[in-house]
Amino acid sequence: ERSEIMKIVSGARMADLDREAMDRFAIPGLILMENAGLQVVRYIEGLRAGPWRGRVLICCGRGNNGGDGFVIARHLARLGYRPAVFAMGPLSAYRGDAAVNYEILLKQGYPVSQVTENNPHEMLKELGEEDIIVDALLGTGLKKEVSGLFAALIGAINESRAPVLAVDIPSGVCADSGKIMGTAVKAQHTVTFALPKRGLLLYPGAACAGRVVVAEIGIPAQLTADPAIQENLITGSCVRARLPVRFPQSHKGTYGRLLLLAGALGMSGAAILAAEAALRGGAGLVYLGAAPELRAVLEAKLKEVIVRELPGDGKGNLDADAFPRIREEARYCQAMAVGPGMDPGPAALLLLRQILEELNLPLVIDAGGLSALARKPSLRSGKKPPLVLTPHPGEMSQLLGIDVGEVQGNRWELAARHAQQWGCVLVLKGANTAVGLPTGELYVNPTGNAALATAGSGDLLTGLIAALLAQGLPAEDAAIAGVYLHDLAADLLVVERGHRGNTAGDILSFFPDALRQLDGLAPRQPGTFMPLRDF
Repeated sequence: ERSEIMKIVSGARMADLDREAMDRFAIPGLILMENAGLQVVRYIEGLRAGPWRGRVLICCGRGNNGGDGFVIARHLARLGYRPAVFAMGPLSAYRGDAAVNYEILLKQGYPVSQVTENNPHEMLKELGEEDIIVDALLGTGLKKEVSGLFAALIGAINESRAPVLAVDIPSGVCADSGKIMGTAVKAQHTVTFALPKRGLLLYPGAACAGRVVVAEIGIPAQLTADPAIQENLITGSCVRARLPVRFPQSHKGTYGRLLLLAGALGMSGAAILAAEAALRGGAGLVYLGAAPELRAVLEAKLKEVIVRELPGDGKGNLDADAFPRIREEARYCQAMAVGPGMDPGPAALLLLRQILEELNLPLVIDAGGLSALARKPSLRSGKKPPLVLTPHPGEMSQLLGIDVGEVQGNRWELAARHAQQWGCVLVLKGANTAVGLPTGELYVNPTGNAALATAGSGDLLTGLIAALLAQGLPAEDAAIAGVYLHDLAADLLVVERGHRGNTAGDILSFFPDALRQLDGLAPRQPGTFMPLRDF
C-alpha cells in the first residue's frame, strides 16, 4: 500500500517524462494524447446523471493541450454529444500531434470554429449550469503572462454560468509555482494526467482547480514512480499503511506513554487541546507536565490525562530547575512534546537545551518551544533521536530570520532544505501543509480547509503527532500520518457543520471519524481516477 504514494512534478519535469515515454519506451505521442482525451471523456460521462441535455463547449489552444481538446471533441461526438469546438486559429496554425487531431476532426465532418474577439463570447453568455465548458487552452507549458485573445477568452469563460473542466491544469496557472500568469480559468473540475502538478497544490493556483483527479494515460510506472522525484503527495492509502496496529490482546501500555510539557497562565487551553489530541490519537497514557499554578484547571478539565506538577517560576511558567523532574518522568515514556502554550523565555530555552542534549526520546517541538529554539540556532541540528518541528509560517520566519512573505513564497523548498540541513522532520503548517524529511524528500498534504484557521488547531497537531511517535512510528511516518488525519478531521467537520463557527475542539471531536474513514478506505482499482483528496 505504501506504493500508492504519488509523485508531484513541475510542468518541465512532466514534459521530460512524456518525452522519455516516447523515446525510451517507444510510446507515440498520439497514443498519449488519445488516452488523455479519452480519460476526460470518461470523467465527463461520470458527471451526468441520466440523459445529457446540455451543451459542451471546448476551447482548444495551439499546443498539445489543444490537441487533447480535439480528441475530447471527437469522442464526445461519437457518444452522441454535440460539442462546439473553438480553435485559436486555422489548421495551419497548429503543429505536431495537435494538428493531426485537428485534421482528423475536420475530415470526419465535425465543425471547428475559430476564436475571434466576439466568438465564442456570445455563446458563453448563453450557457447555463446544465452545460459544460472544457478548457484545453494553455496546459502546463505556460511561461509568460496571458494576454490578448487568450486573456479575453479566459475572462469570458469565467463570466459564464456553466461549470468548467480544465484539461491537465486551469489555463493561466503556472504548473511550477501555482502563480496566476495575469489571469486564469476558474475551474470546478480538473483532470490532470499521469501525476499531479505543483501548481495544482500551491496557492493561488490551487484555488482555481476545483475538484482534481489524476488520470493514467499510459506513461510507464518506471517513470512516474522515479525515486529521483522528491516531492510526493500524501494519500489516504499511504497513511492507512502507516497507522499503528490495534491488537485485541493489548492494554494501555501497549500504545506508549507520552510526556507533554505545555501551558502557561492564560494559555492552559493549548495544553488541554494537545493532551486531548494525544489521547484521541491513540497514546495509551499521556503525562502533562506544567507549573503548579496550572494544576487545578488542568485536572478539572482533563479526566484521562495524568497531570504532573513541575517546579515553576511562580508566574505559571516552568522553571529551569524543572529538568531533573522532567528527566525522571521521561524515563517511563516513549515520546515527548514541548511547547504548546509555553512562554518562550530563558527558562524554556534552558529546558529545551537540556532535553535535546540529555534525553534520548523522539520529540515534537511547537509554539513556545519553537520561539525559544529560534534564539539558539545551534540547537536545531545534531539531536540523535527523532526530532519533529511543527512551525506555522510566522514561526518559520523566526527560525530562519526572514520575512513571512518569503516563507510563504517558497514553502516547499524551505521545508525540504531545512529538514535536510537540521536533520529533522519539518512540518511547515498552512494550506496543503508541507512535510520535509532529513533525506530531502517532501510530502504535501491535500486534506484540510479554512476551518483549521482557528486558535488551537496547531496544538491538536502537536498532540496527534506525538501520540503516533509514542506508539512507535518513525518520525517521518508520524508526521505524514498526523498531518493527514488532523486535516481530514477538519474536512469531515465541514461536511457535517459547514465552514463557519468551528473551533479547535470541534475539529478534535472528528478525530475518531477521520481514523474510521481511513480504516474503511478501499484500495484503488487500477485504471480508476485518483482524486487528490480521497474524501
